[in-house]
Amino acid sequence: MIYVYDLLLNFQDVGRLVEFFEWSEQDVLEHIKKIPLFRINSIDMDNICFGTVKFDSSFLEKIKFKTLLYKKKKSITYAALFCDLNRAVAVEISKQGDVIAKSCLLLDEEGDVIASSQDLEVFDISYKVLKKEVMVTFLTRSEEFQQRYLYQELKSLFEQKDVDKLTYLYEEVYGYDNSSFDCKYERLVQGLSNSFDRKYQKLYEVVRLSYSKK
Repeated sequence: MIYVYDLLLNFQDVGRLVEFFEWSEQDVLEHIKKIPLFRINSIDMDNICFGTVKFDSSFLEKIKFKTLLYKKKKSITYAALFCDLNRAVAVEISKQGDVIAKSCLLLDEEGDVIASSQDLEVFDISYKVLKKEVMVTFLTRSEEFQQRYLYQELKSLFEQKDVDKLTYLYEEVYGYDNSSFDCKYERLVQGLSNSFDRKYQKLYEVVRLSYSKK
């Protein structure tokens, strides 16, 4: 089995891949001593990166306790590093074969992994595709946070029937009109879902500022 040594990984929720330039100071990084490497084809890579997959038990046995951390000489029970010569991604897997978390690599480390994979044979990995593709938003982590924050704020204002504040936020985006309270809320939420553009980023700043002044 081929291993890669001395990697910095940022295992995150399986909902999205967090690229290295989006890593934040609050993230808990894992300093990996060694992790098994498998060269796979691009279809498998897309399924693993952007879909929901379940790995076969035979593959789990192959990688069991093979990933070691520097910290207290701990090991991750099931983890592997995959590369298709275009990108590399590390995956932590549960004992049932479900993906727990994923991590992209730092740019220079990913380049080293791609170079190390050049001479490897493509591994025929055993897994089942449960969902072909998860939704890709093309938003940064910061933008996703702002979008969720705004949605919760609008929902709270709607449930509390806070007509004044919701109307104020509506007019910040769309200007004055005679729409009903319900229509204003629906239009704000619909717009927020369809396109998180600059006007909603400014709206997020307005909302945060309104709380900071209290």
